[in-house]
Amino acid sequence: MIKSKKRRLLAAAFGGALMIAGAAAPAAAADFRAMLNGDNLLPAGDSDGWGRANIDIDDAFDRLCVDLEVRSVADVTSVQLLRGKPGEGSPVLNLDTPDDDNDEDDCDRIGDTLADEIRANPGEFYVEVKTAEHPHGAIRGQLVPSAS
Repeated sequence: MIKSKKRRLLAAAFGGALMIAGAAAPAAAADFRAMLNGDNLLPAGDSDGWGRANIDIDDAFDRLCVDLEVRSVADVTSVQLLRGKPGEGSPVLNLDTPDDDNDEDDCDRIGDTLADEIRANPGEFYVEVKTAEHPHGAIRGQLVPSAS
């Protein structure tokens, strides 16, 4: 959100100039989120681990971007987007491992078909974080649409 009136006016003028010049507006991002914890895994993962993943799908660049934050887990070895409802799943996309500060904003290229599948049925996908202590999954969370 642009806080100063001067910056809002400047942004509006710039946007209007792009429209007049015939520039295409960027495609809207589809926003999803997942609340991650060890209780979402069968068998249970890290009992005190938790986190969140915010996911944007950018049609203009055919990419999926994840803003991931995890807490109270050992060093992360992998992060995956998987297809499956609670209690099931198969890998769809390997995401980069978060930095040492446990915060990461990561983008990966995806095809239109996968983007459409996620948009149509976000609850059939989830994010799973693995650690050396929990190689089959430390924390996990199903995707849901973000609140507007």
